[in-house]
Amino acid sequence: MKRLWLILFVLPLFAQDINKHNISLGMLDDKTGFSLIGYTYGIRQTEMDEFFIGGGTMLMAFTGSAGWKHYYKKSKLSFYSVLSGQGVMHLGFSGFMPTASFSLEYNLTRKTQIKMGLWGMVLLDGTSSESGSDAGILPFASFNFRF
Repeated sequence: MKRLWLILFVLPLFAQDINKHNISLGMLDDKTGFSLIGYTYGIRQTEMDEFFIGGGTMLMAFTGSAGWKHYYKKSKLSFYSVLSGQGVMHLGFSGFMPTASFSLEYNLTRKTQIKMGLWGMVLLDGTSSESGSDAGILPFASFNFRF
């Protein structure tokens, strides 16, 4: 019975043909938001969709994120969008940040990409008694390494 559980539930986790781990280096990121260095773990759903969880840092700020990436065109030059929810911590500040991005991804090699696009966010303050929020759209550019 234990072997049946192993075959039915554990082996399919390792049978996916996607590079699940991604490290991103650059100014901001489509998945981890305010980060110079970001890490995400991708869970492929279809050829054009994947879910992810991850985290990033901009030295004094940290983000944790979870979201969905959808490709509109997948080739050497791909076009995609990302929707995610992120938790942000920076010194005495913490809050929730829903984000969306529209991006281009150029494959340099099978495991290395250049990503660039626009990243939009709404920062909801979770630490102050005032009900304020900030919104904005920022450009980003980064290198992505899959392994």
